[in-house]
Amino acid sequence: MNNATLAPRRRRFVLGTASALAIAAASPALAQDAEEPAADAPAAEEEDQGDIIVTGFRASLQNAQNIKRDADTFVDVITAEDIGALPDRSVAEALQRVPGVNISRFENAADPDRFSVEGTGVIIRGLPFVRSELNGRDIFSANGGVALNFNDISPELLGRVEVFKNLTADMVEGGIAGTVNLVTRKPLDRLGTHLAGTLEANYGDLQKEWSPGGSFLGSTTFESERGTIGVQFGYARSELISRTDASQFTDPCYRAPTLDGPCFRVQPVGSNGFIDGPVQDASNFPPAGSVVVPKGAGVRTTRLDRDREAYSAAIQYESPNRDFLVTFEWLRSDTTFAIEEFSALALVNDDALFPVPAAGSTWEFDSNGIFQRGVLSQRIGDAYANPFGRGGIPFETLRFERETASTTEDFSFDIDWSITDRFRINFEAQRIESDLQQDAIIGTMNSWANIAIDATGRTPQVQFLAPPGSPDDYFTSGENTFYWFLLDSVARNEGSLDSVRFDGEYDISDDGFFKQVKFGARWTEREQATRSTNFSTWGNLSAPWAGRAGCAPWNAGPGCAATGGFQPGRFFTGLPGQEFAIGGGAFVDDFPSFSNLRSPFGGDFQRGVAPAPLPGGAFFFGGDDFLGEYLAGTSADQARQINIFSQTPNPFVGVNARTFTDPATEELVQCSPFCPNELDVVSEETKAAYARLDYGADFDNGWKLSGNIGLRYVETTVTAGGLIGLPNAVQFDIPEAGGNGDGIAQLSEVTAACTQAQNLPVDQRPAFCALSPQRLAVFAAAFTTEVIDDSEDETFDNWLPSFNALLDTGNGLLFRAAVSKGISRPDFGAFRSGGGIFDNTGVLRQQGTLETGPLFGLVTGNRDIRPIGVWNYDLSIEWYFDRVGSLTVNGFVKDLSGIIDAVPQIINFSTPQVPSLDVEVIRPVNQQDGTLKGVEVAYQQTYDFLPGLLSGLGTQLTYTYVDGTDFSNTDRAGILGPLAASQPLAGISEHTVNATIFYEKDWLSMRAAYNWRSEFLITPRDAIFPFSPIWGEETGQLDASIFVSVMDGVKLGVQGVNLLDEVTRTSQVIDFDGTRVQRSAFRNDRRFTFLARFDF
Repeated sequence: MNNATLAPRRRRFVLGTASALAIAAASPALAQDAEEPAADAPAAEEEDQGDIIVTGFRASLQNAQNIKRDADTFVDVITAEDIGALPDRSVAEALQRVPGVNISRFENAADPDRFSVEGTGVIIRGLPFVRSELNGRDIFSANGGVALNFNDISPELLGRVEVFKNLTADMVEGGIAGTVNLVTRKPLDRLGTHLAGTLEANYGDLQKEWSPGGSFLGSTTFESERGTIGVQFGYARSELISRTDASQFTDPCYRAPTLDGPCFRVQPVGSNGFIDGPVQDASNFPPAGSVVVPKGAGVRTTRLDRDREAYSAAIQYESPNRDFLVTFEWLRSDTTFAIEEFSALALVNDDALFPVPAAGSTWEFDSNGIFQRGVLSQRIGDAYANPFGRGGIPFETLRFERETASTTEDFSFDIDWSITDRFRINFEAQRIESDLQQDAIIGTMNSWANIAIDATGRTPQVQFLAPPGSPDDYFTSGENTFYWFLLDSVARNEGSLDSVRFDGEYDISDDGFFKQVKFGARWTEREQATRSTNFSTWGNLSAPWAGRAGCAPWNAGPGCAATGGFQPGRFFTGLPGQEFAIGGGAFVDDFPSFSNLRSPFGGDFQRGVAPAPLPGGAFFFGGDDFLGEYLAGTSADQARQINIFSQTPNPFVGVNARTFTDPATEELVQCSPFCPNELDVVSEETKAAYARLDYGADFDNGWKLSGNIGLRYVETTVTAGGLIGLPNAVQFDIPEAGGNGDGIAQLSEVTAACTQAQNLPVDQRPAFCALSPQRLAVFAAAFTTEVIDDSEDETFDNWLPSFNALLDTGNGLLFRAAVSKGISRPDFGAFRSGGGIFDNTGVLRQQGTLETGPLFGLVTGNRDIRPIGVWNYDLSIEWYFDRVGSLTVNGFVKDLSGIIDAVPQIINFSTPQVPSLDVEVIRPVNQQDGTLKGVEVAYQQTYDFLPGLLSGLGTQLTYTYVDGTDFSNTDRAGILGPLAASQPLAGISEHTVNATIFYEKDWLSMRAAYNWRSEFLITPRDAIFPFSPIWGEETGQLDASIFVSVMDGVKLGVQGVNLLDEVTRTSQVIDFDGTRVQRSAFRNDRRFTFLARFDF
């Protein structure tokens, strides 16, 4: 057993909730050899020189157990030893070991194709509405939301992490799923001078690169008759280099067993989403006898390079009699994420096309008619579609590079003052500044290939094959690969928050039922500017149906004079009209220096369990520093040269060369590079006050009752808005169209436009021309080009009661209950208003409602949106049977109201020239209510009673069950698709298990932890074609560590993550029964960290 001798701990005044229960509950990960006990922790044994207490991981479990047992409400804690014992490279990864907590491992919930090695979003009890705090105060990242990106904070500088699952009145509102409070160490937590640090080297066995890491924390105290001063400074640097390989099947869909037709769809779908057309239901879909076949496949390999630096400083002063404490803290985190991705992806977003068996291939299906093995080809014998009619599916070789740099800086000042023995006050002031900068570029080449697929194993087998009859150097010569498109994106965000808080507490009585009253007030003001082009600049480089040598097939372009007209390229065989199908394009050998032959999918792709997808490699756009070339303007210059050569009608422009016509004012502006509609500026002011009454009673049988009841009032004012523009009259009013130029559309001018349109085919005529005369008059009257100023402050308030009770039987058995009301405010972007009212008659014609539906539409935010509300109910039985030994069972219910969905609403607008105009407005609305319930079970124990070496063993086990079946994915805006409604809320795993076994004795400490979660919905609507619901299948991960104490204060250790080489799999929903077909398989590094820790 690891023991340490400590002098008796002096009393320390702290004001707060659970974080005040044990100021020394855990020292940080940098000081694990001198772990301090909870304030009321019993001594391990007593000797003349003082108390002997348990240290190391056992002490951290004891401290966490004491905090949970003595807390004012429901809370779980990760202490410093928890954070440091396993290779959790981020706070989010450490949080997944808490009961009821899951983490997302995808960069974006709507983009399940990009797996994140480090955990991203945190979900507590099935909900993502998590509030983040630093030392009990606000903390956030400038990412457009209201919470912290937990990857921005270095875990090495933390003392503990508290996860609150219910509320007391003095807690700041905002976390209806839970509140995560990151607690840093203070210099007065440990008297004297202390130096602690870590030196480490990290290795990923897929990327096969080493990366360094290190941390330092130094503190000292100065004691005199005038009081005690403590000073502390910390620094941590962590670099993570990792790789993820992915294989995927693209768009598995039902087809006729004859395989001679396209996919059967529940609803027609296009490149940008679902389109109008027949919608099937469970009674007629899928058609009897149909089989399931993927339209293609793809592979990708992604390198992540994360570099994080964190700085912290703290100064404290405590008066001689310990009744006055002043604390100043500063924390800064600088994080850079760089991603480099190579992928080869079949193009499947044309639903008129479909794969067929390649020559010599017989497709295999399982007993349910789901494709298992075969070679896919397409349009064999069609020389208009692929080179010389050899067949092949168009596929992209795509290169994606992105760098994100973020900074979060927190300044805080805190005063704790015991005015009398019974009356104490606290004052806090805080300033947070956060910014984010992101640059990204995607470059893509294109070719044709047959695709061999084997879906019989856990890892999909995908190979791109040259179509029969192709030369041996088909992929590597460059003659069959053309330049396809570029797409760039930038983001620049910044945010700030100022807050002031005052709290007081007064001890009413030591003997009476009412023990203490707490009260306080808080003011905050937050501003945030979010700017993002959001990958909206797709631009074509070339295409086989475009031109060559500066001349288009329709003989337009600057090169036509020199060439004597369009000269078809290498795949032209003389067929009629073939020059408009496959006679153009700019190929690698036309611009050989603009791309390079690369082999990113080598022999170790998917750790060698899958064949090399592109043996010999393929061509990818750009040089070795693709992102650097883009930022220097080189990529844009290359695009211009290719565009001139290809004469494509959709050339690449990029974010830096765009203009924007304001839909409200019709003013043409140069984007900078952000267009006005890409900027959200919102501010929020909150004022809050609370009162809390603590009570308690001792019963004759030795039982004790304690708890609190309170009420919190919050007033929120949001400043947001914009300009709403009525339809612009210019299309009807300009003289060229027969108008009079007065700026207002007359009915006669609209009628004239419809008369001209009679020369067009019926399906190409404007839909408004089919309106009745009365409806057409209403339609024309709205084209006034007027502007409505929709900027306005919005104020709303909430009353939030809370009740907590704890019954202690005196023998370690406790019963706990809590009821509270909470809120979660929407992200700032949801409040933004403004936009242009547009002609909606095209949609009405498709729906057959031209005479009854709203003639105009608008997509915007909603100033009237309100926070999501919840009533939290918790009830637990907790048995603490040893110093490190407990079994707890906690049942919870969350009754939610006002969950936000995109909803179409008919809203009436009025202007001086248009007294009344009904518009269908799609905007976020508090729409859905529901109840979520579940159970958490936690057990931990050290087996000191076992003989000899076995006495060092211990275990931690947790199980969480969540039932979210009361919720559904409402789709009143019609954007999620027909299959979304039958899916549960995203992120909810019904079952989650954490199992840890550890051994700690003398100089040796070992720990292994396994985390498993059942299947869960990632998104009800995928970000890419065919926009289906995507699930994450059940997954688990084993991590372990070994530490050896080589001398007092020095440990050497090794940590391993993903030791079982877990394959993370996703699946796609394809019918109303919820049938899921394998979609992607992700494999990432097994990571190892070799480290030395010191603490003196």
